[in-house]
Amino acid sequence: KRLDREEKPVYILRAQAINRRTGRPVEPESEFIIKIHDINDNEPIFTKDVYTATVPEMSDVGTFVVQVTATDADDPTYGNSAKVVYSILQGQPYFSVESETGIIKTALLNMDRENREQYQVVIQAKDMGGQMGGLSGTTTVNITLTDVNDNPPR
Repeated sequence: KRLDREEKPVYILRAQAINRRTGRPVEPESEFIIKIHDINDNEPIFTKDVYTATVPEMSDVGTFVVQVTATDADDPTYGNSAKVVYSILQGQPYFSVESETGIIKTALLNMDRENREQYQVVIQAKDMGGQMGGLSGTTTVNITLTDVNDNPPR
């Protein structure tokens, strides 16, 4: 049967040599520990399908908006199969994402709620440290600019 490290990472087998004629053991029982090596067979999965966040309009560039998180079921101690990096697929030039942390920040100066209030940002998490051949997953982040008192009465 196919072995899946995520289902069972270690097998313990016991064996003993027995004399066929007498049926008696010719040596003590031996134990064999078989550890299953991981392959990159799981894609990163975000903790939420859709994130919702708000940030004040006219925020400085680099203002924290929200942090997204993806996990990978592959073995983090073996190779880069579980090393996740984040990138932004949709939402530039308004927002950026830190590749190592998944922190989304504002990237454009003077974003005005009165001009545009809603943004849909798509973030990708890719394993293998972002290298070719890595698996990926995406999530959507709906960001709303909140109002600040930036318009005088007329």
